[in-house]
Amino acid sequence: MFLRQKSVFNGFSFEFLDDHRARLGDFSYAWFAQAKNARLRAYSDKDAAKGDIRMSLLGRSWRIRHLYLNRGYLSDIRYTLETADETLHAQVDVLANTAGQRLPRIVMTHPIPAELGTSSRWFKKRFSLTDSATDQPMGCIREPSVIATRRELLIDLPGLEPPVAAFMGIVALIVRY
Repeated sequence: MFLRQKSVFNGFSFEFLDDHRARLGDFSYAWFAQAKNARLRAYSDKDAAKGDIRMSLLGRSWRIRHLYLNRGYLSDIRYTLETADETLHAQVDVLANTAGQRLPRIVMTHPIPAELGTSSRWFKKRFSLTDSATDQPMGCIREPSVIATRRELLIDLPGLEPPVAAFMGIVALIVRY
């Protein structure tokens, strides 16, 4: 599955494509992202969905929400993939306060324990997903070309169902770019 920016001039709308470049769905950033545990609320409880990332994939609608695990100079953030009725489908923690690490750790805690590594490539980014229990690679998220006019990621995570793989691609895009 590919995650590609829709337009060179709009960095907030993306689409999901299959291997033959047929459209599978899309997602767009919220104009003002609001955490579940926000101190200052821009949206009321009934309008809370306006502060979430909205994703559609294979005919289903999803919400990607975030909350602060702790606040400080570097905050730890939890991202969740939820259905429209707020049922949790996947959960990822971005841990910035890790000793000895330059970049935050991206740790999936639900549905499986896994960690998304950092890119060691110079020209093309490549992030490997590793199963935390067995320390075995599960796939990768990578840039398919060196030079591109739009941001594009190839999400190759065969062990995950498509919405969870797309969610990991979005989190990698948010945290690593």
